[in-house]
Amino acid sequence: MLTVFKLFYSAEKLTIDRNLLYLFGAFILVQVISSAVCGNPADSFDHIYRKISLYIVFFVSILFIKNTTHLKRLLIVLIAFTALISTVEIIRFAFEYIPNPTKPLSEYRLEYYGYPVTNGEIKMVILLIIIPFFLVKKNYLMNKLYLALLTLPVLITFYLTNARNAMLALFAALIVTGLLKNRYFLGGLVALALVFLLIAPAPLKERALSIADLSHPSNHSRFVMWETSLKIINDNILLGVGDVDNNVIYRMYKTPQYHGEGSHMHSNIFQILVNFGVLGFAAWLVLMIYIFTGQVKAWLATREFEFLNILALISITSMIALQIAGLTEWNFGDAEFAAIFWFNLALAFLAIKFKAKGDTGTDG
Repeated sequence: MLTVFKLFYSAEKLTIDRNLLYLFGAFILVQVISSAVCGNPADSFDHIYRKISLYIVFFVSILFIKNTTHLKRLLIVLIAFTALISTVEIIRFAFEYIPNPTKPLSEYRLEYYGYPVTNGEIKMVILLIIIPFFLVKKNYLMNKLYLALLTLPVLITFYLTNARNAMLALFAALIVTGLLKNRYFLGGLVALALVFLLIAPAPLKERALSIADLSHPSNHSRFVMWETSLKIINDNILLGVGDVDNNVIYRMYKTPQYHGEGSHMHSNIFQILVNFGVLGFAAWLVLMIYIFTGQVKAWLATREFEFLNILALISITSMIALQIAGLTEWNFGDAEFAAIFWFNLALAFLAIKFKAKGDTGTDG
């Protein structure tokens, strides 16, 4: 409620692009209409209320983070907390898995504090926050040695989730980081990938290369779900089926054969089309494009201010990672991941806000 009040009644609302409000409003309106006309309105309204509440993270970040000093403290806490949780995960892994491995490491999925894909995607966007700060000379958050020590457990546990979509998305986002920030980093990243393909143990390479293996059971199950999605979409083309229990709808069209089949459509694109039809997908797509355009504009506008430019870069690469990982996973609707990615997406707009106030974050 406080966020809504500030958006409409506070002078601070001027820091929010009104077009963003209209586009968020349009996407929410389609969800409301879809829920009202679907077969189970109560269930759908309950689900969209929870998802809409996550959008508030985006606006809260822009409205309530007052200056770069506060933001730096928040980033340090976020990185340190993730590193602490990751360290606990490594200790548990060492005690529980290493003495008695139940499966090859290439097939192991770290899942102590959540679903492996969710954990992998969360660590992915945390790494996207951290890595740009290694590519500049100034210590904006902390000494780089301390930052490296905090990064190590996050990186190890990211690998142990074996979330292939997050690995691919992180690699793509880091390529963009290299292109926009540091060509030497880009060269090193490409060299590292080539070395991995040449000398990494076969099971590790097989796990990575299985991303492109159409016959892999996990990949094949997604094709099956997407094929079923097309049938559902065709029957509910305009407004979808609402944000209802996906399993119920799915079983009307197909009996699940694979683990997790039908729980959701394992794709942002297909899931939004199923839930909210072409109208909902169009509203979502325009919103995402508009946010991305704002991120790019923020990066261009802050090139003279290193810290603010890093914020814009994190925001851009987080959007890229979200969309790539979301090609094969319903991460836009994943509450745990959404809370982090909406914060990251807001960083570009925070950079513009700080620039307007003359707060460039150069105080270290």
